[in-house]
Amino acid sequence: MNGRHVHSRRSLLKAMGLGPALLPLLEAERALGACGGVSGPRRIFILVWANGMCGGPTEPWATTGANFTLPPQMAPLAPYTQDVILMDGLDYDFITDMPGSGERTAMACFPGMLTGAFYQLLSSSTSSDLAGGISIDQYIGNGLRANGYLGLTSLNLGVDVVSTGHLSWRAAGAVVLPNTDPVKAFSQVFLGQSTMPPVDRILAMRKSVLDYVVGDLNRFVATVGGTADKANVAAHLQNVRDLEQRVAQLGVSTAAPACVPPVLDPTVSTVGSTNFEAVTKMQIDLAVAALAADATRVVVLQLGDQYNRNVILHSLGFVSGGPLPSDSNQGDVNSLYAIAREDGANKVIVDTWFMSQVAYAISSLQGVLDGAGTMLDNTALLAMSNMRTGQRETTGVPAILAGSCGGYFKTGRSLSLTNTPNNGVLIALANAMGIPTTTFGEAMYGGELTVLKG
Repeated sequence: MNGRHVHSRRSLLKAMGLGPALLPLLEAERALGACGGVSGPRRIFILVWANGMCGGPTEPWATTGANFTLPPQMAPLAPYTQDVILMDGLDYDFITDMPGSGERTAMACFPGMLTGAFYQLLSSSTSSDLAGGISIDQYIGNGLRANGYLGLTSLNLGVDVVSTGHLSWRAAGAVVLPNTDPVKAFSQVFLGQSTMPPVDRILAMRKSVLDYVVGDLNRFVATVGGTADKANVAAHLQNVRDLEQRVAQLGVSTAAPACVPPVLDPTVSTVGSTNFEAVTKMQIDLAVAALAADATRVVVLQLGDQYNRNVILHSLGFVSGGPLPSDSNQGDVNSLYAIAREDGANKVIVDTWFMSQVAYAISSLQGVLDGAGTMLDNTALLAMSNMRTGQRETTGVPAILAGSCGGYFKTGRSLSLTNTPNNGVLIALANAMGIPTTTFGEAMYGGELTVLKG
């Protein structure tokens, strides 16, 4: 074959000006959508809130091993013990080791929790702090798109996020603000879905791309020289036509009921904390629906900011000014560090509510059929907080990983960790998603936390 016309699929698409984004369309039908497909893609769902997961300074975490016992605040996870990995003992070394001066407690951890990198501490309020690198959600999303995925890089959602601390960053200093309005986020994900279910939209979009590829291949074949070159392009054409047939065989209206966009209540205000609980449920529903429709494969949901001064869980009976006299605004979640010292029972009540949101997200993922299993089987749900009990600790912080992400993680275990930077968990997420990664954030903190694989 003429050396000037040796065309791999990648070089062929590049020559047509299309780039690698269309490679999966020529290689596999696996990306034809999670709903109704033979095998769903892997996904990441990161859920973050502030003020810890343990009730008080003496409140226990789970016991270790395969037959672990849950502490009171983790009772909502009881039905899912075989679906989770409990991690007790992550260290946010980036906050204690980074140079410079400023807030050095867990109240300033958010800009590094998903980046694992040193960052710029620019104010005492942390509202203008700038992360020192890309966050794992953007890193994974970029990697998926570089490999041909056509959906959103990530879906970033929030509930009552004010201004203190941000989780997601496109690059050092380039923040990704979460969408705190479920109705607006719905429009971003499911725009026009009143007439076309999510899977039908994806199929129609990909059929349109296939038609375009066929046209360009036909035009391109006229520019190549020898018989062997033409045969090579013809083989690519046949691959595309075969994929067209597979798209057609999937048909229209093949979406399972679980893939129908969620019904949101547009009358619920997202301003202030009055409806914090209701908006949280809507955002979880939206996140799961977006993953099920393959509109994105990476979601970050931030519940409050890294102070949570404005978050009052009214459904639990908390009100501004109570229940303890030691703090004038004791009802808000930020003040729970005082509750943890003085009234551990109330801290357990609040922590139990946050654990119930993790359980709801797990249940929702488990309720979506995905190939031979459920969407939880192909997802890694990482639940994190910025401290342990509310005492502003940056070491010994617990986290929860639910779902095996296509068998990558070995669930059903509780791990006791020591000297374990959070970077290792972030690297594990990337590798689980097929984005080969050896270090992430500060390289000094090492590689993947391989114990998560079993």
